[in-house]
Amino acid sequence: MKDIGFQRFYLIVLLVIITTFPIKADDEYFTHNRAAFSGTLTSSDSYSLEMSYHYMFCKFVGVGGALGYWSNYYDDGWASGSNWNIDEDDNRPSNFYLRPSVVLKSPSVRFKQTQWCLYAEPGIMLNVPYQQVSIEKTQNWTHTEYDYISTNKGQWFAIDVRLGINMDIGPCGFSAGYMMSNLDIYSQYRHLSYNGTTFEKFYPKKPFMQGAYLTLSYNF
Repeated sequence: MKDIGFQRFYLIVLLVIITTFPIKADDEYFTHNRAAFSGTLTSSDSYSLEMSYHYMFCKFVGVGGALGYWSNYYDDGWASGSNWNIDEDDNRPSNFYLRPSVVLKSPSVRFKQTQWCLYAEPGIMLNVPYQQVSIEKTQNWTHTEYDYISTNKGQWFAIDVRLGINMDIGPCGFSAGYMMSNLDIYSQYRHLSYNGTTFEKFYPKKPFMQGAYLTLSYNF
């Protein structure tokens, strides 16, 4: 009788294993490697583009980082003085950055061939702590020569987070939503000075940034 009981128990366990694993459609395209290309558009009149990689420990959590570039696209100030001004090409701040981050996904909901889930990606933006700009010196409205100034001051460390919805179609993914950051894009410029004139009064303070992001990813 005991043997019959154990046989039934093992048979039930075997049936559970056989019938459970094949129907896990969510795991069909799961791999540990996730590469992505992202772009943001922000309230600070700036945009960013980045390439990232994350190692997914499971379907819900991944750790990795990105290499990116951000730039201001609108002149919201112009440093100038007696017979000098910042060069037009350098008047819009920009920088390269590294961004270590964590990918967090909720359990997904299947709709036809797609899977939908909530998405979060908190990260830390590490900007290059160095900025150099060109000063255009003029005389009688004629360009005469250029001078260069640089600084290692200003904000080079920022915290940001992206919150949105993620859709996966096979190994390909798409995520879009809201982003916020404490990056101040004019921070390094406000620490510059030339001929005794500081740049702080020329550029606004924007300690809080928000906007939208879009990410295309591929799991391999």
